[in-house]
Amino acid sequence: MHRYLLLGFFTLMSVSAFCESEYETWLKQNSFDANVAQQEFQDYMDANDKEFVGFLKQQWKQVELKKPIVLDTTPKPIELPKAELPEPTQKPVISNAPEPIVVIKPDLEIAPILKPKPIFPPRPPAISNMPKAEMVNFDFIGHQLSMPKVKSNSLKFKQKPNSKSIAKHWEVMAKLNHKPLLNAVKSYQDSLNLNDWAVALLAFEYSKALGLRDTNSQQLFTWFLLVKSGYDARLAYNHNAFLLMPSAQSLFGVTYFTLDRKKYYAVSLDGKQVNAGQAFTYAGKHDSANKSINFSGTSEINPSNHIKSKQLSFDFDGEKHLIRLSYDFALVEFSNTLPQLGIEYYPQQGLPQATSQQLLKQLRPLVKDKTEFEAVNLILRFVQTAFSYKTDGQQFQQENYLLPIETLHYPYSDCEDRASLFSWLVESLLGLDAVLLDYPGHIAAAIHFTETPAGDQLSYQGRTYTVTDPTFINARAGMAMPQFKNTKPKILNF
Repeated sequence: MHRYLLLGFFTLMSVSAFCESEYETWLKQNSFDANVAQQEFQDYMDANDKEFVGFLKQQWKQVELKKPIVLDTTPKPIELPKAELPEPTQKPVISNAPEPIVVIKPDLEIAPILKPKPIFPPRPPAISNMPKAEMVNFDFIGHQLSMPKVKSNSLKFKQKPNSKSIAKHWEVMAKLNHKPLLNAVKSYQDSLNLNDWAVALLAFEYSKALGLRDTNSQQLFTWFLLVKSGYDARLAYNHNAFLLMPSAQSLFGVTYFTLDRKKYYAVSLDGKQVNAGQAFTYAGKHDSANKSINFSGTSEINPSNHIKSKQLSFDFDGEKHLIRLSYDFALVEFSNTLPQLGIEYYPQQGLPQATSQQLLKQLRPLVKDKTEFEAVNLILRFVQTAFSYKTDGQQFQQENYLLPIETLHYPYSDCEDRASLFSWLVESLLGLDAVLLDYPGHIAAAIHFTETPAGDQLSYQGRTYTVTDPTFINARAGMAMPQFKNTKPKILNF
């Protein structure tokens, strides 16, 4: 049996890895019926969890959950300024070098857009040959999933959370035939291209589909599945049990505590926020539970057929342009479950492939014969005027950074949402490097041009970036909002 060292905290050997190697040895050494061997081996394997159960019974400590890190609380402008531009617009040039030719990325293979078309994602594969009566079905990010059924009575946590009751419940869960459950989670993670946050949400939705209705039962079963799936998920409790997980990205508006210089966030899978204050948790971790949660890859999740359409229009140089798009509404709903992340996260995610292809396909001909300066100005005008403006406080009653797909969906967007979409478009269409500019109460962008145009500029890592503001209506590249002309922003490189 695997040995543990107690030096401040315990470790527990990976049950899944143990199962793969030791079970084969077990069968070779025993000639009895395979079904009997499986059951006896299950009992033998469960013994390895006894070390962890013993640890859970006594190694809890009181910790102080810190108040959430908050985003910029400086009020955003309610009414947006409009730039007064002379007509016709003419590109000012600093040097006498020839005008650069805009670099257009290779065309994407996609049919011309006449009207939004449904997206047909691959059907998730069957994850079990078990009878339908032994499966539980539920909807997840627009897909119908089918996973092994477990008797929910054994998973109901009926006591007050404390070290002994939680340890006892872990023991009950560990004695389940849980390998098919873990295989099902892994199968859907691969077939639907789920990121870590989606896997955590899948485990939670699975707990509800099994009939677990109370918070403690849901949280404990989700904790168990995530730990067994390799995530460094920890349980904590005050009045109720809740999850703590480290994150590859900084989270805002989420309480946390620090262990070994690592922040463990009280992530909310059920929409219920955990308040700061005292709670109990443990310092050790399961030996197989090493992964932090990573929120990247949200836009790469396989699409569903919950399709909605959007029509956008804008004027540039006297011409009116109409953009027609379709997008996956199920992914919008999933995006709404994300905790608030740093603004750099949002342009990184871009748009899902199908919607991205539609948008780039329609914008690419509009910038094809233009210089960099003209092409950037066209993209600026699109983002400035094709979307209606309201602050997050007006639309959501709280700060709520939007992914590009959410910016397409919601009726309104504000400065950081536009800066994220604009930056992603410039990099995707023109191959130019973009950064975000963080002013008090305002987010803009800046572009590194091949040939620097005149206007408001700043230096970053030895390169000159020209201010581009997707919220300053009708402004060209090189025009900062008047109230920020003399303010030095924080530069955010995504």
